[in-house]
Amino acid sequence: MEDNMVMFTVSELKIMTAQHILREAGIRSFVMNKKDSAHAGVFGDIELHVLEIDKEAAKKLLFENGIIE
Repeated sequence: MEDNMVMFTVSELKIMTAQHILREAGIRSFVMNKKDSAHAGVFGDIELHVLEIDKEAAKKLLFENGIIE
């Protein structure tokens, strides 16, 4: 499986904002929450993935909107 992750963070708000930006641009995304629920979210990240065909456009949009650097 190819890596189609465009960002990761510990912030659920940042992931939701990124998903909104991508959705408004017509780019579908999905979240993989790898936070460890047994430790109150101290360990792990939340990843945002897109289809391979949308990866570069998604990264560009997220960069332009200050979500990723």
